[in-house]
Amino acid sequence: MEKVYLASVGERSGKTVISLGLAMNYPGKAGFYKPFRESLTKNEGEEIEQDALLMSEVLGLGERTKLSPFSYDIFNPVSMEEIVAGYEELCKGKELMILEGSKNIASGRAHNLSHFDIAEAVGAPLILVSTPSHQCIDNVFIFKELCDRRKLNMLGVILNRAEGGRERKFIENRGIRVLGEVPLIPELRTFKVSEISEIMDAKVLAGAEGMDNIVETMSVGAMSIQTAVRYMRRSRRKAVITGGDRTEIQLAALSTDTSCIIVTGGIRPSYAVISRANQINVPILLTEGDTLQVTEMIEHLIARIDPTDKEKIELVRKKVRHNVDLDRIW
Repeated sequence: MEKVYLASVGERSGKTVISLGLAMNYPGKAGFYKPFRESLTKNEGEEIEQDALLMSEVLGLGERTKLSPFSYDIFNPVSMEEIVAGYEELCKGKELMILEGSKNIASGRAHNLSHFDIAEAVGAPLILVSTPSHQCIDNVFIFKELCDRRKLNMLGVILNRAEGGRERKFIENRGIRVLGEVPLIPELRTFKVSEISEIMDAKVLAGAEGMDNIVETMSVGAMSIQTAVRYMRRSRRKAVITGGDRTEIQLAALSTDTSCIIVTGGIRPSYAVISRANQINVPILLTEGDTLQVTEMIEHLIARIDPTDKEKIELVRKKVRHNVDLDRIW
């Protein structure tokens, strides 16, 4: 059985995109294992790790809670034996196992449960997923040095959101193989208003017929009305986050290309705003959270691929197939 461990040098490197693309392009039966849960979502009343849910649905794996069974607690950690046992159970009937590590290169190190430790325990070669930012490239060389010290097999690095610049040549000239460069996929950064409502457990006050509106950008309405209007006119298909008492900001948003308005602090907007939103089918979502909390939740949502979004999933499959050296990895 083949196996590969995908690691990253930091958050939002694109491990999920690469994991999904590799699994969908593998010519045999692929399995998935992410030992530590990180980003949870609710599905059918059950809390489940987002990547586990995605892989379970797309690959038809079932037993989705077993795909990402543990939470990392530095004061009460699981054992490596438990991690390996979970992995071995999922290997049955698979020709390829894709293991996915945590967001942080150092996570688990205090208890010998890091990327390097788990990959070594299951005998899996490592692929590093990185963006082409200068800080991440520096981290790539740190990662390679640690692999060499421990005599671990690092197959190479996949650059995500790469534009074919000088980064690949820079890395390869210093002895690290670049297995592919996956370009930025703008479509992965869009989502529906209904997804925002779900993740925030928001109350829909108006514009319910627009819940399938697509959100491309996000705007925080904490500025003056003059500045807000100028900014909103330049932004299309946006989600505007603002306090419920900012009537002038909300009306300005409704006069431009806005997909939804997220009202924070539990303050209901005015009748004029509700009425106008109903007329043009722009959802008004009410949440008790503050603006910072809501902004962070939406930024997190941007990184999610919904298992039911067949177009995005097919796009990932094609981009990985055309931009990654799959033959070398297999």
